[in-house]
Amino acid sequence: MRRQFLINIAFLLAINIIIKPLYLFGIDRSVQNITGQGVYGFYFELFNFTFLFQMLNDLGIQTYSNRYVARHPERAGDFFSETLSLKLWLGVVFGVVVIICGYFAGYLDEVPELLIGMAGIQFLNSMILYLRAIISGLGWYVTDSVLSVLDKSLLIIVLGLFLFPGHSSEGFSILWFVYAQIGAMSITIVTALAVLWSVAGGGIRLRWAPAGYADLLRESYPYALAVALMTIYTRIDGVMIGRLLEDGKQQADWYASAYRLLDAMGMIGYLFAGLLLPMFSRIAFDRAALKLLADLGLRMIWSGTLVAVPAIIIFRAPIMISLYENANFYSANLLGWLCASFVPVSGGYIFGTLLLATGKLRWLNRFYFLGIPLNIVLNLCLLPYYKAEGAAIATLATQSFIFIALLFSGRYWLGFSISYWLWLRFVLLFTTSLLLAFLAKQVFFPFIGWWALGGALVGSCFMAVLLRLLDVRECIGLLRSRT
Repeated sequence: MRRQFLINIAFLLAINIIIKPLYLFGIDRSVQNITGQGVYGFYFELFNFTFLFQMLNDLGIQTYSNRYVARHPERAGDFFSETLSLKLWLGVVFGVVVIICGYFAGYLDEVPELLIGMAGIQFLNSMILYLRAIISGLGWYVTDSVLSVLDKSLLIIVLGLFLFPGHSSEGFSILWFVYAQIGAMSITIVTALAVLWSVAGGGIRLRWAPAGYADLLRESYPYALAVALMTIYTRIDGVMIGRLLEDGKQQADWYASAYRLLDAMGMIGYLFAGLLLPMFSRIAFDRAALKLLADLGLRMIWSGTLVAVPAIIIFRAPIMISLYENANFYSANLLGWLCASFVPVSGGYIFGTLLLATGKLRWLNRFYFLGIPLNIVLNLCLLPYYKAEGAAIATLATQSFIFIALLFSGRYWLGFSISYWLWLRFVLLFTTSLLLAFLAKQVFFPFIGWWALGGALVGSCFMAVLLRLLDVRECIGLLRSRT
């Protein structure tokens, strides 16, 4: 299983590192720059608002489907036919609730087309994730990897005509961005359905089975609760910034610009979790195999995290100023706080997925539930004084609390813990990365520019190899083996 994980995560990372940063910093960033101050901030606020209702759009079906199909691939056809119809009905409920709540929140009066469009994006994105959950549960990891970047690839091709240098972007509207996403996601869904055609017995059948829905929802609701709780404590900050501050749209705009880099790194963590969940589920009763796979996953994700995060923190001002027209040192500090939070977030992807795959949902949901009041209280206390920077600090504190709770749970329930020697190697890597980035910024950056950052990253990666966090011999051995 470790060999399979290594091969597939390498392929998954390769195509996502090429496509998704190009989308985020070539397309998404350009949209923010050309639509004017506050416009993208309102889009970001509305995205977070609609995302808060994603539980209604899914009710845990995506995660439950991935785990169920991984354990019972022979039942995938009937399961898919039944859950697909339920997923469509949930989409209708989601849309109605978003429109009603958007009306009372005042969003429907401001830009109704944008609210409806954002609801459509959330529904289509949820459908893609559900279809990919079935596909990865069947073990078709390469197909799932291709689907993970298909919509972004289409957006790069289509929107590149308007946004890339040398092309006219005059009159470009944020609504065009929304409509383009809807089109790209729709094509991705059609492609995924075509892939699953054979699984559904040569045709996509929708079954109306209320009794079966009740049983399915009874099984999946703990997963829905986990998603809902995590969504609230990770997305409520964007809504609170927009609603509680007088200059909320401008603050949300700066926050969104810094959050984009956290999103870019979060995509990598999400890829790890998406690949590990079906693998953990298949070996859930083999504690030894679970520990080996979790240890490999943690070393890989934190090797990358502890190389990248210190460098981004040190170079935060040059990065933001080079990316955004309205960037300043304030928005650079936002980037520093938010990127620091990815250290606990990335560790949480491993331990949270481990607990999820082994059925420890009750404890997982308890920790996520505690994260909500913690995040809200911290935002209420910090926003009036520090504005968006207060929200970034609240994010770091909340994510750190969640990770510590998951870490202790993994040790208590599964006997998996990080050894003192491994902790020491992680600390040494972080310290080395921080020192190399500081040296590159202060000494070499004025003379050789971004090559200084590249050199610091290469040096930090070399340190990760020396510390055997990225063990070349282990990787070669796994690739040659059959386990």
